[in-house]
Amino acid sequence: MTVGNQARIQLGMAKAQAKYGSTLDSLYGSMLANKYGNINSSYGKYSSSTDTLNDLLKSNMLKNKSDEFRSQFSDLYKSIFGIKDNDSSSESSFSTAQSIKTASANAGGAAESIKDFANSLKYSGELDVDAYRKQAQSFVDNYNAMVDKLADSDNQNVLQKGVLTVNSTKVYSNALRRAGITVGSDNKLTLMDDLSNIKASDVKSTFGSGGYSDKIIQKARQINTLTGGSGLFSKNVSGSTGTTGTSGTTSSGAADNSGTLKNMTEAVKDAATALKSYAHGLGSDDVEFVTSDFTNTAQEFIDKYNSFIDEMAKSDKSAVQDKNSALQSTMRSYSFALQRAGISVGKDGKLTLGDISKVTAEDVKYAFDNSLLDKVGQKADQVNSLVGSASAMGYSANSTASYAYNVGALFSVYA
Repeated sequence: MTVGNQARIQLGMAKAQAKYGSTLDSLYGSMLANKYGNINSSYGKYSSSTDTLNDLLKSNMLKNKSDEFRSQFSDLYKSIFGIKDNDSSSESSFSTAQSIKTASANAGGAAESIKDFANSLKYSGELDVDAYRKQAQSFVDNYNAMVDKLADSDNQNVLQKGVLTVNSTKVYSNALRRAGITVGSDNKLTLMDDLSNIKASDVKSTFGSGGYSDKIIQKARQINTLTGGSGLFSKNVSGSTGTTGTSGTTSSGAADNSGTLKNMTEAVKDAATALKSYAHGLGSDDVEFVTSDFTNTAQEFIDKYNSFIDEMAKSDKSAVQDKNSALQSTMRSYSFALQRAGISVGKDGKLTLGDISKVTAEDVKYAFDNSLLDKVGQKADQVNSLVGSASAMGYSANSTASYAYNVGALFSVYA
């Protein structure tokens, strides 16, 4: 049995378990034996799923069952093994891939939206229940629609990602429950009716950066690219159709700000280069450490950097937001060096220049005469490429299901 076939069966069985209950276990074993061969099975000779189904329906196990039971068994068997009645396999595969591409984009967009909502909350703050319900219901609807579509796929890599997706959801089931969402035996999500006791801290920890949302965004992007999409999502909070706003702005407030970002990438690179050049020159005969000079050079970089990460956060392109997170993580990893130069990294990822009265030339060189500012420049170049290529490929910020096409997957299919 291939990984893809096993994944398809796992998804199909999970989907049907709630409806068929314990009867499914015995049927499942029979189907596996008859489809893939078993030394103890008289049906091991069959290689065709359709032939196996026909003989199963004639077998002693099923021939005396009611018509309703036999019909349910037949429908379940066809669902698990992907048998289509009077359907062209090539047309069916194409149609399924298109629907999965749309569903994964909608799920990714909804995950992006609820992640932004969660990030805006304070751990000790109040939760706007009505606003959260809108975000959560959109995410639940879009996630469930994606799981439904994945079960119909005949792409082994897509099915594998589907299994990883529902497994991630199971791992986060307790956190989701604290956020008012339950995970059913069919792997579907359900939003609780009563959200009055849900805490902002639980929503933030579940759906904020580094949490469950990021897992779903990652898997939705991988599934999207495997079915011919660009892996770029527009955020949405309007249900499973993924409807967005107008004039380049999604209903979650994200905007297509590619032009602004392109300008900012150059500005932050120039400021980073100036600061590194200043730090590199300290200690030479030509450059003397003067507090005001350092203040002006550092503040210029800080202002450009903070504006850059602010603008990336507004982008409707998930790949840009990923670069934003990566850049902030890089900056935090250098927080000790930055502190020596009088610069702190806030919880929001922004830089602040504090008291530099005791800062020395050695401190500045330690903070900036290294690879940190080069990494900032590299991330700026990557963002510049992303917003440029997205525009060139025809990506539209006004539609969640509008795609640019590329060749191959952007991510390892085994991740």
